[in-house]
Amino acid sequence: MTRTYRLAATTLAAIFSLSSIPAPLFADAPPPAGAPLPANTGISWKLSPDDIKTSCAAALKTAGDKIKTIDAQAAGQSTLASGVAAVEVVAADLNDTLIAQSFLSQTAADKAVRDASNACNQQAANFGVELGADPKIYAMAEKQHVNAALTSEADRKLVELYVDAGRRSGAGLDDATRAQVTKLFDHLNDLQRDFGVALAEDKTTIAISKAEAASLPHSFLATLTASGSGYLVPVNEGSIDQFLPNETSGAARQRYYRAYYMRGGQKNVQRLEEAIAVRDQLAHLLGFPTWAAYGLDAKMAKTPERVTAFLSNIDAKLLTKAKSEIAVLAALKRSRGDRSPFRPWDYSYYERKLVKSKYAVDDAEVRQYFPVEKVIAAVLGIYQKMLSVRFQEITPPDAWAPEVKEFSIVDAASGTPIGWFYLDLYPRPGKYGHFANFGLRPGRVLPDGSYQRPVSSIVGNWPLPEAGKPALLSHDEVVTFFHEFGHCMHGTLSKAKYETLYGTNVRTDFVEAPSQMLENWMWQPSILKEVSSNVKTGAPLPDALIAKMIALKHVDDGVQWTTQDFYATFDMTIHSAGAHVDTTKTWFDLRSKLTAFSAIPGTYPQASFGHLMGGYDAGYYSYMWSKVFAQDMFTKFQAGGLESPVVGMQYRTDILEPGATEEPDQLMQKFLGRPVSFDAFYKDIGITK
Repeated sequence: MTRTYRLAATTLAAIFSLSSIPAPLFADAPPPAGAPLPANTGISWKLSPDDIKTSCAAALKTAGDKIKTIDAQAAGQSTLASGVAAVEVVAADLNDTLIAQSFLSQTAADKAVRDASNACNQQAANFGVELGADPKIYAMAEKQHVNAALTSEADRKLVELYVDAGRRSGAGLDDATRAQVTKLFDHLNDLQRDFGVALAEDKTTIAISKAEAASLPHSFLATLTASGSGYLVPVNEGSIDQFLPNETSGAARQRYYRAYYMRGGQKNVQRLEEAIAVRDQLAHLLGFPTWAAYGLDAKMAKTPERVTAFLSNIDAKLLTKAKSEIAVLAALKRSRGDRSPFRPWDYSYYERKLVKSKYAVDDAEVRQYFPVEKVIAAVLGIYQKMLSVRFQEITPPDAWAPEVKEFSIVDAASGTPIGWFYLDLYPRPGKYGHFANFGLRPGRVLPDGSYQRPVSSIVGNWPLPEAGKPALLSHDEVVTFFHEFGHCMHGTLSKAKYETLYGTNVRTDFVEAPSQMLENWMWQPSILKEVSSNVKTGAPLPDALIAKMIALKHVDDGVQWTTQDFYATFDMTIHSAGAHVDTTKTWFDLRSKLTAFSAIPGTYPQASFGHLMGGYDAGYYSYMWSKVFAQDMFTKFQAGGLESPVVGMQYRTDILEPGATEEPDQLMQKFLGRPVSFDAFYKDIGITK
């Protein structure tokens, strides 16, 4: 499964940034160069449900009134400033007013606050749908699109994206069809919201006996709730990697596995299938044969056929390897006296046994070298050196929960303040359940000519520490953090002129590439020594253990990549098959065909496949597609030095700063000095041409 999840926009008006997590304007006088930024980012986190409801309604009304004024002037000779750029300011100001009102749906401990925030999100998403389908704005954008006077690359790209957004939102349709499209998009937003809420609020647990609990790590056991003669284990993203690899009881693993792939419930299956039907209807109304064709039209890959060929090549080359990997684990299971068939819930457990026996790597031992505070400090240190920035922790932080850390970002060379980021790394009830970077407030040039400072946040669910002891991380968790921090830098070091073009607002199938490239750092011996420190002795990872860890990097490439291929193929299939899709049957059929495992009867994994209802529909392939660009970019650092400030600054300048001002192919050409090559990607995953 993918190790990262980046929150994506949930409406097609995302081109206006209205469905991404927004933020309020930082209007205070800027501190002088070299002065530390204050804790106050200009965002007020202490909001009651009534505060959210009232301020959300007021902000939407203000934005709506301003759009009506712009529309009323559209009949005249509108310029970029009075037309598209004016709409961009309204949309950005709305984002910049509603950041807390929107983001608290993911992080607030109070359910009433989360509910109010979800309601505000939905109202803003619906406003975005109407804005995207506004025929007068579309007409203004089309008029400016052919304006030879637009000499700025940012201006040209902004207008181009507004034209594209209007076309894809139905702005060019007749009144009746456009109204139908808007209504369908609103309904789709409702389904996606309800799907996400059901998953976030899922409280699934399984009961285990004390005997079954005996094999679990003591640090994990200490976080469980006692129940009768045993414990209750929460079934979620934060517990799966602690439970399945360590639980000796096959029956307990089976109970957990089945429960994990029933999260979200049958209602989420119904929501997904209804969303597929709505998307198919929208695609036809908007002039596309399928939702997959609609989705790919706005991405680098462009056509479903190109994606399907890409996926087929990977599965054909790696499925045999996946089956051989499973055969090895099945033999290990038999050798330990268990003659029962090898099942999916056995995989993590016996993979860990194989790693310990054949490679002599014990996850529990590795965790001793990754105490949280050491990892955070070391990762930040590497990024500071590589990207020529400085981070300063702000205490006390101005945040939404007491355990959240806040940092300022400063340019190392000039001392100029850049922005802020937050780290919210431990689980809370109702909190977003994966590990992701949330771009809270993009940067942009404000109407007065000053530049708005960006704000970003990493939201995660690291294992809770035992009382009085530091939390200890697995190597995989360290890799994920390094990856997500790459998104954080992309979302704060950009210099794009407009919010729509800022930072991670690039093509969806490129957005993961910069951070996927950075995962490579966490497999380099010198870097692993920098980020590790034994919790008792302070010693870094020993060379022998590092060598064993690195030997494991490709041990499960077959299983991992065929699984990713399956997820992407499932996504493309259900969004190419028309309005009526049995997602459970499709999942089961493709799972058996494309991976070394069959799905488990009675489960419905798609009910918790949040990507398909969170912006990655007809786009899950992006994780694999962007890996091509990631591995090719990494060759530049391999040649110039992993922590080279020279290469790092070129990466910052050529890849991070432009955002969507230039197309990804242009960014890559500039950074590499040549066209993109697939060679490094295929070599990394073990495919030979």
